[in-house]
Amino acid sequence: MDEGLTIAEAAERTGLTTHTLRYYERAGLLEAPARASSGHRRYGPQDLARIHLITKLRATGMAIADIRRYSELVRSGPDTYATRLHVLRTHRAGVVERMEQLRDDLSLIDYKIALYEDLQREAAMTFRTLGQNLTSSALGLGCMGMSEFYGPRDDAESVATIHRALDLGVTHLDTADMYGPFTNEELVGRALKGRRDEVLLATKFGVERLPDGTRLGHNGRPDYVRASCDASLRRLGVDHIDLYYQHRVDPTVPIEETWGAMAELVAAGKVRHLGISEATPETLRRAHAVHPIAAGQYEFSLFAQDLADDIIPVLRELGIGLVAYSPLGRGFLTGTITSREQFASDDARSVPYFPRFTGDNFDHNVALAANVRRLAEAKGVTPAQLALAWVLAQGDDVVAIPGTKRRTRLEENAAARDIKITPEDLAALTEAVPSGAVAGDRYPDMGATRA
Repeated sequence: MDEGLTIAEAAERTGLTTHTLRYYERAGLLEAPARASSGHRRYGPQDLARIHLITKLRATGMAIADIRRYSELVRSGPDTYATRLHVLRTHRAGVVERMEQLRDDLSLIDYKIALYEDLQREAAMTFRTLGQNLTSSALGLGCMGMSEFYGPRDDAESVATIHRALDLGVTHLDTADMYGPFTNEELVGRALKGRRDEVLLATKFGVERLPDGTRLGHNGRPDYVRASCDASLRRLGVDHIDLYYQHRVDPTVPIEETWGAMAELVAAGKVRHLGISEATPETLRRAHAVHPIAAGQYEFSLFAQDLADDIIPVLRELGIGLVAYSPLGRGFLTGTITSREQFASDDARSVPYFPRFTGDNFDHNVALAANVRRLAEAKGVTPAQLALAWVLAQGDDVVAIPGTKRRTRLEENAAARDIKITPEDLAALTEAVPSGAVAGDRYPDMGATRA
């Protein structure tokens, strides 16, 4: 039986092809192996070692002509050792020189990679994706306080604030039919004249109010869904709504019926994407089974971290984005609230409605917010900016919609996108405001808030 490997076996052993081995022989790089008794050429260990060396010389850039010369020297016998040594040393010096150049080239490539990684992070701080394909600015603008709940109205400044938001790339505008009631949608609609295409326009239905402000409760009946959408389109002066939320779940109407009507609005082209606010995990699953949810809107901030326990895992499981309302803790996290007396008489925080703004709760929460202020001062940013940066750092599927009716506050908030929050910052904020440390519930009747 012939000893050694056939050319096919040698090719497989060396990772080459039979064509390459035959080329090496024709080019004079490799001496053809001796023939066995059968007349076939067989490759022995010495042949394989030479093939291995040739592949390494080729891999490190030695020219074919130089490899041929080296092979000829090998075949010439031991008298050529000195010349062979010179050939290999010269080649090695060239390899080392090229490696140094490659290190320089790699440094440039590493720089470019780091640059693009930074740009990618900055892009994530500028835009986020809600659901499957709804693009949103990472920071939006909550418009509720422009019409109600947070002191006197100033429509001219509010419109100017919306225009400034669009100029700054804050293009996610959030309103609802119950804000005002109704007048907030009208205000937003006026501000969007000529700029509709720049905006992700979100509004809501489900908290029914009369024109005088009287609250009638939550309404999720299909006929109410359809009528509410048509009314919002008229007030906003648009032909479609980008993101239409069920503001609060109506426990008297099966969620499947409400969402069936909402899905019809999408099919009719009146609405592009659907959202839901303050829904339980079970309700999220049931609604999502009827029609995909693009966004779940919840109160989420350093002062409202409980979502991490049950809501956020379900949102991420289902591929639903999180839109955080009141990301500044209704003002606590701006660092500007120090006394209840500073609220106007028509500010909802001045009356005993929000438990966190009453009695000892208020003083406790002001002290808690002071912890954030101290960290912000050390970082050279404002408390609001640090608090918003914390929200945005919770995931690329999180959008924050702080509310304001003043351009100065808007510009301050928008700068939060540029803050690089570190793991050390996150740890310090967790220590400053541990989950559950805030005194008082978010609303007087939490049972009626989430369903």
